[in-house]
Amino acid sequence: MKCKEIEFTFFRNIESEKIEFKDGINVIYGENAQGKTNILEGIYLFARGKSFRAFKDKELINFNSNVGYARMVYESKNGEGELGVEIPKSSNKRFYRNKNKVGRTSEIIGDFRAVLFCPSHLGIIKDSPSVRRKFLDIAISQLRPIYIKMLAKYNAVLENRNAILKMSDEERKAYEGILEVYSEELATLSADIANMRIDYVKKLDFWVKRYFNEMTEGKEAPNIEYETNAEGEDFNSRESLKEKYLSLLKNNLDRELKYGATLYGIHKDDLKIELNKKDARFYSSQGQQRSLSLAMKLSEGEISKEATGEYPVFLLDDVLSELDENRRKYILSNIKKRQVIITACERTAFNEVENVNFIYVSDGKLCNAPLNNGEEIKENIEE
Repeated sequence: MKCKEIEFTFFRNIESEKIEFKDGINVIYGENAQGKTNILEGIYLFARGKSFRAFKDKELINFNSNVGYARMVYESKNGEGELGVEIPKSSNKRFYRNKNKVGRTSEIIGDFRAVLFCPSHLGIIKDSPSVRRKFLDIAISQLRPIYIKMLAKYNAVLENRNAILKMSDEERKAYEGILEVYSEELATLSADIANMRIDYVKKLDFWVKRYFNEMTEGKEAPNIEYETNAEGEDFNSRESLKEKYLSLLKNNLDRELKYGATLYGIHKDDLKIELNKKDARFYSSQGQQRSLSLAMKLSEGEISKEATGEYPVFLLDDVLSELDENRRKYILSNIKKRQVIITACERTAFNEVENVNFIYVSDGKLCNAPLNNGEEIKENIEE
């Protein structure tokens, strides 16, 4: 999988630019707040269907316009394709595949695949369970489009069930039958989604162990498991999982009524991450947690390759500056034979890396990069 070029019009601080990428390592560099991350944001928009940092789509539009555009040409084992997006201030964004409008954003998920690694991901180990669930949801959705539909349906049922739980006793009497139907449906969807997550986590555990073994020369041993509130060992049986989730929903209804919320289901599940048989959230150093996060992101790429036959594009947003020298060297030595697009403030970190495509960005524009003596060097960019 490769991103060949991306073109922006009135996107963030970029008024009009087309950027071409090469195989291997591409480094987008320049001073802070010049638009480097905006480029990665635009690329990742086509992998996930939404920004990894904007709360609202209209934040992606340049201040000088009422609509923003992005267009990307990518290459996969199936050939070349084109994806586009139009982002109006007054309505929802619209995606296009080979210039044809798609009905729903979810329809483009999986066409172009990318693994994003940014500074916030370094906290995935110690952050809340919702962050780890989000990691799983994004990774799985790029490989199994049906997962997105199931998750959307689950969230809709959950919202409706919670609305009934918040009703007064008198109001709720009219909805008792519907509440049972929602509990059954929620348990069924929980079992289906949990099964996909469990399968993914088994693969994740395998690859994280492999990467971490290389990082530490076998001195430390990680372990990752899917942790569900439907307790039990029989995770291979969908029916068994469904019965456990349903039992929790039925047997704890009084408790849920007290809180006015659904307390059981896949929206409460988590990843159990251990290092040397201890909870990594509490018994590992910041360096160890960062190594685990790095191993999880590299593993995400390996699982994608196993499922699709090709590596996704790796997008690294200023992550090298957050890592120590050993981890920087490790990541640079393990991203060969795949396309990587990295943002950085300086290019010096890549002096020992061969065949790097450097792209200098200043104020949302591709420019000639200044040298310390005031001269300029010509980069491989479009004039």
